[in-house]
Amino acid sequence: MRSVSPLARTVAGIALVCGLAGVLGGCATPNRYDSLKAVPLDQVEAATRTRPADHPPRLGIAFGGGGVRGFMHLGVLRALDEAGIRAEVVTGSSVGAIAATLYASGMGYPEIERRVLAVSELDLADVVISRQGGLNGRALAEWIRDETGFSQIRELPLPLGIAVTDLGKGQALLIVEGDLGEAVQTSASVPGVVVPVQSQDATYVDGGVLTIVPVRFARALGAELVVGIDIYCGNGAALKHNALDTLLKTFRLQSCRLSEGESAEADFLIRPGFEPASDTSFAQSDEAVMAGYQAAQIILPELKARLTRHRFVGGAGDVSGTP
Repeated sequence: MRSVSPLARTVAGIALVCGLAGVLGGCATPNRYDSLKAVPLDQVEAATRTRPADHPPRLGIAFGGGGVRGFMHLGVLRALDEAGIRAEVVTGSSVGAIAATLYASGMGYPEIERRVLAVSELDLADVVISRQGGLNGRALAEWIRDETGFSQIRELPLPLGIAVTDLGKGQALLIVEGDLGEAVQTSASVPGVVVPVQSQDATYVDGGVLTIVPVRFARALGAELVVGIDIYCGNGAALKHNALDTLLKTFRLQSCRLSEGESAEADFLIRPGFEPASDTSFAQSDEAVMAGYQAAQIILPELKARLTRHRFVGGAGDVSGTP
């Protein structure tokens, strides 16, 4: 995998230029996507279908946010694929929105893996000069549309919900309609790094700000049994004692504390035991995939049992990938 260090230096330089460009009003075109339909939890319409009474519970997967840690989602999907387990509903926050979207497009695991491992950091980095961020985010939107072959959320074979944060109202919302690429871009718009999205009168940023693992949204979409994948809050790296690291750790602490109650509501909560050395490099993708795979193996026996029962009792299980 290629190193992101040149990109990191570029973004740092752009940040300096953006500070100077602030007096000129910025240089990037706003990300305005008025067709996106984002709704609060109580307005999410369950995507239910008539099924026989003996049908196993509808499985939902809530893919969590966490930047380059998203490769761990690949490992979880590999384990589920080998076990012959398929979800019927998926939701995602931030990088989890990417995983959820690829899954909802109907691709099998081998195809998802091939496409994800073929992309590099630089392929998705559309650097801009803006007071709101050093990356525009539209490259990700285009990649999603190209790789899935779909343009609209409603066209997908599986029900999909993409979590975002309404910055003005301080509210977690779920995008259920609109352009597929724009929705994923919105959910992955890390504050201060990626230019936010304007939709109607709202400003949307990263879904992980308020809902790291969108478990409640998965249930609202019709999931009866939810597997949550938390790649962000189960581990922590040592403090580096510099301003940027302190800021990132503070943001992470706040988001994880806000989301811990929701994450605990998952029937199975997978937390792989892996923390990357860098928050921006894809260099440890293989290790991340393996960590997700090993963590998912732990829950498979009970998950299979729950799916084969005609009735199930709700509850939460926190499964760590660390022995």
